[in-house]
Amino acid sequence: MPIKLVVFDLDGTLVDSMGLYAEKAGELIEKFYSIPKQKAKRLYFETSGLPFLEQLNVLFPNEREKNKIVAEIFEKWKPQILKNLKIFPEGVYAINFLKGKGILTAISSNNLQKYVEHIVKNSGVNPDFILGWDGKNFKKGKPHIDFLVKKTGIDRKEILMIGDSPNDYKLAKEGGVNFVAVKRHFSEEDFKRLERNIKILNSLKDLEAILKI
Repeated sequence: MPIKLVVFDLDGTLVDSMGLYAEKAGELIEKFYSIPKQKAKRLYFETSGLPFLEQLNVLFPNEREKNKIVAEIFEKWKPQILKNLKIFPEGVYAINFLKGKGILTAISSNNLQKYVEHIVKNSGVNPDFILGWDGKNFKKGKPHIDFLVKKTGIDRKEILMIGDSPNDYKLAKEGGVNFVAVKRHFSEEDFKRLERNIKILNSLKDLEAILKI
């Protein structure tokens, strides 16, 4: 089926935030869980794609009260980073290109809604949907995809999600939509372990060739 809606992950895929997040997460995990910083950063990347609290609950399932405190520190730190972020030029190009072809676009993120809207506004782009985390259950993956399906009436087979992490792939599969990876912090081999024939972009400007439009 032709693609009618493209859903972009935000962190890493459209904005240069993952390195900054990993650095801060590494500091916090080292401080509160006594794990060496380099290992802590690796654990952050391995669980990226989820809200930070959920990442901590995956990594430290028996420390849920502590996890809440650490996640709150992380979320309070985020605004000073997010206020200066802009979408990569290749991301702006991709969104505008798709809109010019009549394909709907959405940005899906586990940052709080107000932060996602700020980044988009700061970047001068106008996707059809801007979806952030509500602090509860409305988040990237199946909840956002279910919302988009209901709102647009588009079949899941006509929706493509683009992300930069293995967890983005898993979230797309849970939502029943197609997935294309873009290489950022994860290698081609990381994605090939998930699906041998997965399509991988070196740049979002390569999206035109993938969609064949």
